Amino acid sequence: ELAPNERLRAAEPPAVRRGGERRARLRTRAAIAFTVALIGTTALTVRTAPTHYEPPVSPGQAVRGVPHRVAPGALSDEELELRQKLRDQVQDGPERLLPRPE
Repeated sequence: ELAPNERLRAAEPPAVRRGGERRARLRTRAAIAFTVALIGTTALTVRTAPTHYEPPVSPGQAVRGVPHRVAPGALSDEELELRQKLRDQVQDGPERLLPRPE
């Protein structure tokens, strides 16, 4: 009933062109925003990603069959003399780096 009362026409060319250009701008901006977001996430991933493999730490286990550590005994006379000689010498400075003739 309404069709004969109203005559439908095609849109004017400038209106169609404006709509197409608006759609093209929107899609271009969306593509640029997507590309920037992709580059940003890639840069963030490269910056924060580990550079080498770090294996997980395995749980500790008791080692068997290894002898106990033994405390050293008393020093001999020769070792006592050597220790006293080392303590009497200069511990730092340029004198230590140059050999002294004895």
